[in-house]
Amino acid sequence: MKTNQRSEENRAIPSIELEELKKSFERDKPESLLNHIHMSPESRKLVENNSFALLIAIVADQSVKMEAAWNLPYELGKRIGMERLHPQWITRNSDKVKDAIAQKPALHRFPQKMTDYIFSLSTIIENKYSSAADLLRSSMDYHVFVANVKEVSGISDKKANFLFLTLSLDLHYPFKNTEESSVLFDAHMEKWLSQHFNRTISKKEANEICAYVSPGNPALFCPYIWNKDREIK
Repeated sequence: MKTNQRSEENRAIPSIELEELKKSFERDKPESLLNHIHMSPESRKLVENNSFALLIAIVADQSVKMEAAWNLPYELGKRIGMERLHPQWITRNSDKVKDAIAQKPALHRFPQKMTDYIFSLSTIIENKYSSAADLLRSSMDYHVFVANVKEVSGISDKKANFLFLTLSLDLHYPFKNTEESSVLFDAHMEKWLSQHFNRTISKKEANEICAYVSPGNPALFCPYIWNKDREIK
C-alpha cells in the first residue's frame, strides 16, 4: 500500500489540468464566506458588526450544524440580554452563560464546553486586549494574527484560518503575507482533489496545488472547493 502511495505521488499532475483548475478558480473565486452560512438576518447583522459575537460563532462552530453555531451569539444575547454580551460580564457570570446555553431548546450540544471556550475567549480579551475588535486587529500580518487567535481554547488552526478568510472576504481586513496562508487540508479536501484528479492526493501535493491555483492566498482555494461541493449537492 505504501509503495502504491509513493508511486502515485511520483506521478506529476498534468499542467493542463492545473491550468484548467486555475481558470475555474479565477472565474468562481469566493467573495464571501458569510453568504454561504444559513443564519437569521439578526445573527448576520450581529456577527458583522460585533467582533465578540463573531469570535463566539467561530468558537461555537464545532459538533453542531454550522447554522446553529452562527446563530448562537444572537440567541445567547437574547437570553442573557444583549447589553451583557461582552467579555467583562461573561468572565464574572460563567454559570449564567452555561444555563443560558443549556436552556431548552439548547443552543449547543455541549453547553459546558462552549461555556469554557467562551470564558477562555473573554479572559484573553480582558487580560491582553482593550476589546474583541482589538484582538481581531492585533496584527495584519497573517502569521501573527493566526498565532494570536489560536491562544483561545477551541480555536484550532483550521478555525483561525476560517476566521482569517471571513475577515478578508466579508469585512475586507487588509492582511499581509496572505501568500503564505495555510491550506485547510482535511478529509473533505483530500476527497475532492482525489476525485478531481482521479487519484489519491497527498497533503504535500494539496499544498502545491493550492499555491499554484491561488498563489496570492492558498487558503482561499478551500472555500472554492466547498462552494463546488454545494453546487453538486
